[in-house]
Amino acid sequence: MSITDALQKSLTQLRQHPGLIKFGRLGWFAKGVVYTVAGVLALVVTGKAAGWSQVEQTPTAEASPTGALRTIAQATGGALLMWLLAVGMIAYSAWRVVSALLPGGTDLMAWVKRIGYLVSAVIYVTFAITAISLARATEADTDGNAKVTSMSADVMAHTGGRIVIGLAGAIAIGAGIYRMAKGVKVDVTDELDLSGLSSQHRLWTKRLGAIGEFGRGLGIALIGFFLLRAAITYDRTEATGLDGALRRLSTHTWGQVIVVAIGLGFVAYGAFCLATFTRRRLQAP
Repeated sequence: MSITDALQKSLTQLRQHPGLIKFGRLGWFAKGVVYTVAGVLALVVTGKAAGWSQVEQTPTAEASPTGALRTIAQATGGALLMWLLAVGMIAYSAWRVVSALLPGGTDLMAWVKRIGYLVSAVIYVTFAITAISLARATEADTDGNAKVTSMSADVMAHTGGRIVIGLAGAIAIGAGIYRMAKGVKVDVTDELDLSGLSSQHRLWTKRLGAIGEFGRGLGIALIGFFLLRAAITYDRTEATGLDGALRRLSTHTWGQVIVVAIGLGFVAYGAFCLATFTRRRLQAP
């Protein structure tokens, strides 16, 4: 047996291992918590801009997954919650790595999915690191807007940097459109086992996931738009994180509609993850 065959056999066995499945599902639960809180924060941003909400926002109330972690950290028992979410984020990252390595399709779309899984794993590892920093009460720089602006400035300072930032923006826009298309098509069950559910329960589960995917895609595309605009205008301040993008949009009436859509989408996606985490299965690309 070749090394490749042995690896594929091992991965196939891992795919069916009950312990790994339970550990990975913990990650989906943690992801659901983070997205739900991020969605609520996005809605607070809009409410504040429109004068609907009297909730006093602090600098840490950043409407993004990172901001959600910081908000949870400030709650009673926040340190313990951060450790639990960190474990969950690591579990989700491991799930994505295993998904990317599972034997499956070899066409272009399959490879795109594999790369997407690995990128997702890296992102959620950074969230786990942020959660651990907050749990240890360290003054970690977790301002997503400042990080994106600073990183863009550093990259654009080098030859070809504008192209890199522009390409990153275009990829983010493409990824966002892909997510929105999945939402429109209600293509949200490829990693779910919905057997045993009533037709009505299955229908509403799919609808919740579709709303979540569309809102999440809109948020990703929005970040891509500001990155692309930063590259085109050569203005580093145009590059921002999700929170900064939402706050800019919320200053316009039409923009508030988009922010509400993203906020509701995040809440829906978080609820979708929480409602389906026990039905998640490892799915090869």
